[in-house]
Amino acid sequence: APLMKVFGLPGEAAIVLVMGNLVNLYAAIGAMASLDLSLKEIYILAIMLSFCHSLIVETTIAKKIGISAIGVISVRVGLAVVSGIALNLIL
Repeated sequence: APLMKVFGLPGEAAIVLVMGNLVNLYAAIGAMASLDLSLKEIYILAIMLSFCHSLIVETTIAKKIGISAIGVISVRVGLAVVSGIALNLIL
């Protein structure tokens, strides 16, 4: 949970990111709806998930067309982390 504080999110929000990355955005939305989140927290989660969602499926597709799987995951997760931290500091 201390890691989630970097993004200005409660520890329970980690389940939203896990569901969004491993399953799909609809699973993340369902998980998000079950939590009592502020508008700021919802916004941060939504932006993070816009960069980084459905990693397994989308990375498999990228790999099939010749793009490095590690590169795709690194860029997408990196953008999600940077945007989450930045939004927490800005908002």
